[in-house]
Amino acid sequence: MEYKRNDFLVSKKFYRYLIPSFLSEMAMHMGSVVDAVVVGNLIGVEALSAVTLVSPIIQVLHLPGLILGLGGATLAAIWLGERKIKDASDIFSACVVAGIIFSCVGALSSFWINAPLAELVADDPKLATFAEEYLLINLLGLPIMTLTFLTCEFLSVDNHPDLGAWMFSIAEAVNVVFDIVLVKFAGMGMEGAAAATIIGYACGLVTLIFYARSKERMLKFNFGVAWLKNIFVALKTGLPRVSLEFMQALQIFVLNTTVLKILGVEAMEIYAVCSNTLIMAELLAGGIISVIPNICGVLFGEKDFFGIRRLMKKVLVLSGILISVLTVVFLLVPEDIALLFGLENEELLPAAATCLRIYSLSFVPYVFNEFLQHYYQTILETFLATLDTILEFFVLLIPITFLLMHFYGIYGVCAAVPVSEILTIIIVEGTRKFLQERGKLPREGLLMIPKPEHDDSLDVTIEADEKNTVGISKKIIDYCRERNVDENTAYVLGLAAEEIAVNISRYGYGKNKKPYIDINLSRDEELWLLRIRDDGIPFDPTTCQPDEKNFLRGGIDLIRKLAKNFTYTRVLNMNNTIIEV
Repeated sequence: MEYKRNDFLVSKKFYRYLIPSFLSEMAMHMGSVVDAVVVGNLIGVEALSAVTLVSPIIQVLHLPGLILGLGGATLAAIWLGERKIKDASDIFSACVVAGIIFSCVGALSSFWINAPLAELVADDPKLATFAEEYLLINLLGLPIMTLTFLTCEFLSVDNHPDLGAWMFSIAEAVNVVFDIVLVKFAGMGMEGAAAATIIGYACGLVTLIFYARSKERMLKFNFGVAWLKNIFVALKTGLPRVSLEFMQALQIFVLNTTVLKILGVEAMEIYAVCSNTLIMAELLAGGIISVIPNICGVLFGEKDFFGIRRLMKKVLVLSGILISVLTVVFLLVPEDIALLFGLENEELLPAAATCLRIYSLSFVPYVFNEFLQHYYQTILETFLATLDTILEFFVLLIPITFLLMHFYGIYGVCAAVPVSEILTIIIVEGTRKFLQERGKLPREGLLMIPKPEHDDSLDVTIEADEKNTVGISKKIIDYCRERNVDENTAYVLGLAAEEIAVNISRYGYGKNKKPYIDINLSRDEELWLLRIRDDGIPFDPTTCQPDEKNFLRGGIDLIRKLAKNFTYTRVLNMNNTIIEV
């Protein structure tokens, strides 16, 4: 029988995590779209301009939660893949505490910094008033927002992507209801729009109760951790994302101020509509790309290069199709999109339509840059991730915008976005190839992992029936003999694979569920590592005794005696058993 690896389990996890991730992004960004529509239509386009002007400050305020959540969760995913459960729990604990402290300091300072920040971004008195009202409530609600962004990242890593989706879905559903109630009926204006968001996210945090009570979570809150060390490591790992958010905030501040002062209020209204439409691109593609840290982080920790290749192909194809469709819609009906955001000035509508068409050409390269940033951060190539971020959001975009604005006005401002996105891809990928050719990045290709022909490991998938589970033992023993591994080691590895696989096939699945098992055997310095993965019911063979019901006698006990390490983790809702010989 010929044994090959397939991507059944990886694909299953991709779609299993994709739906909650997509729903989370959709809920979060749909809420932002609804906020923009509500503010633009119920308060006015000037109010929408004020929200756009103050948005970079709010992004900076959210940075602690984002960097700790993304950096900490990325490390937690890799360490869970490497079976370092205590380290993953420590980073989780440190990030939660640090996030709460940072956000509380920001909230307490709100009454002193609110007015100066609003005046900094909006020198027009009316816009400054709108900005001050909106910013104050966001500052006061900072602990709630920080805790939401931070914990959601860990929920996805720790077997609970559904809870993250529910968190944002509840938050944005409540947000939309209170937007209408507080703005339209209570007449609270900008304060009502901001308060609706905070109330919504406070309600979304209820999902943490279910996480705390779950029996499947691997991460535990630990008070006795090296707080500063773990916080520093999380901040370092999350640096590319914080660079993205900071550069994006700085870029928005510079561009908003420039457009307002040089081109005027009407140009700012058009630009506010264009910049807010990027949320739609995030809504469609962001949920797909955001599965990368959760799933790819674990696969990278496990050195499952086949799984990484298949996962990244799915991410690129699916996000590429969706974002291409969105671009076509913008090219065909830009006037309808402008009207959706409350731009009803007939004199501005033709210019806005042209700007939206130009701006939409940035969607596809924007999504590819986001893919590169997420992937390179996940595999800990922070230099490339940070380079992509800085080039995309500042180093290229700002000078190109000033240059094109000088010649083409607001059309040049919008054209600068696709131009800078495409140049960023060219420079980053050119840098990657240059470093790989000089041995600075020894791994191969865009994904920087070994190609199939250079990945010297036994990597197979079997359908879990008696014939296949018995046959895999012979396959492993033959593989070891070809590499001059001694007979005892080969026998132990073959026995271990057969014993675990037989138990999975007999007791891990219901009658109507088709079971597949991924088996990987690789060399790690002086050890042979055998990894067995399935998505059956939670089952830890390392804790079972030979005489327990539904458990084969003798074999597991022998493995426990002969293996150097015999460990188990439940990651991505899959059983991962690792035997080191």
